[in-house]
Amino acid sequence: MNSSLPRKVILIAGASRGAGPDTARQLAQQGHHVVLGARRSHRLQGLVNEIRKAGGSAEWYALDVNQPVEMQAFLAFAEDVHKRVDVVIHN
Repeated sequence: MNSSLPRKVILIAGASRGAGPDTARQLAQQGHHVVLGARRSHRLQGLVNEIRKAGGSAEWYALDVNQPVEMQAFLAFAEDVHKRVDVVIHN
């Protein structure tokens, strides 16, 4: 990551499939912290482990992206842990 760019806290909802995993890997490789959300927690756990093993920073949160209450809880989780959310990607 370019050291002149600030590290962002980036949430990716729907991160367990489609463009989600590749997006998470790329953003983590660029030095951003990714918080991944989806129903398939086993896939999220594997992806977070992969990102961390490669030196990135990530965590996961189980949620159904179609449920507004769960999306709000996902945002609240990230804000509680990181004190901010810079970007939300709803995949």
